Amino acid sequence: MQTKKEIKEAYKSLRFRAGIFQIKNTLHERIYLQTTTDLDRAFNADLFKLNAGMHPNKLLQKDWNELGASNFEMTSYDELAVKDTLSPAEIQQELRALLEMHISELKNTEKLVY
Repeated sequence: MQTKKEIKEAYKSLRFRAGIFQIKNTLHERIYLQTTTDLDRAFNADLFKLNAGMHPNKLLQKDWNELGASNFEMTSYDELAVKDTLSPAEIQQELRALLEMHISELKNTEKLVY
């Protein structure tokens, strides 16, 4: 049986898929992009906030309330290839740069971004 300390260490050594996920308004083709260090569970917090009416992006929240959850899809948008040598702060920095790049690309294609 593992001790608490061993379980904590095992958890710390886990590597999650980091990247960007999207919440897409399928009626208006508007996209909300967000970074995450855990793509497999990325949507849980945003889905909770949207359903509770307290998402920080007010325009997304307004559309969610007016159009309903059935008019949105949540998917992975891009995955970051994380090197084992990167610290959590470096991973966050890489994710922010990746997000800025994608938002810039979307704006250049005249896609609507929340």
